[in-house]
Amino acid sequence: MSSSVLPSFVRKLFSKYLLITNTVTCSSLLAIGDVIEQTREIRRNRKNESHASKHHHSYNWKRTGRMACIGLALGPFNHYWYFFLDRFLPGTSGKMVIKKILLDQVVAAPFFNGSFILGMGLLEGKSLTENLDNFKSKFPTLYLMDWCIWPVAQAINFTFIPSYLRVTYVNFITLGWDAVLSFVQFDMTPKKDKDIKIL
Repeated sequence: MSSSVLPSFVRKLFSKYLLITNTVTCSSLLAIGDVIEQTREIRRNRKNESHASKHHHSYNWKRTGRMACIGLALGPFNHYWYFFLDRFLPGTSGKMVIKKILLDQVVAAPFFNGSFILGMGLLEGKSLTENLDNFKSKFPTLYLMDWCIWPVAQAINFTFIPSYLRVTYVNFITLGWDAVLSFVQFDMTPKKDKDIKIL
């Protein structure tokens, strides 16, 4: 899409204020992804309970706020990462796209997913031991899921999406991924944590 056909305020967001735009979008969509996952959890719990034992389920807005905070912290990383990739590996040839995907999966994906799990644990007040145990139990699953979803999404990103829209594209694909992050963090609990499961 040519920038000339975009409204002036949109052009400003994706030029002068691109870092802010990318960071706020990342934060907002992490929060929305958590709301989607909480909605699924609440509906599942209501369905599994008998009519006699049903009690009120409500959204945990503190949990959603923590997700948004993680987005604010990781948004700048995404912003600068894609600029780095385009400068380090310029072009959209098949060879360059494959290199970008591999670098993204080997460097960015472990950093983003690991930072998410450890950052959420920190915001939740987990001890260092609890946080590391949580990381060890959840990171392998999350990283495997990442490999199932992101290479295809990034092939489209690196081949067809203009560089200034890369993070925005990723953020919107991430809306579904953020629900996965929320599921892994809050609903896929290790056996040790079953008694302290967060809803």
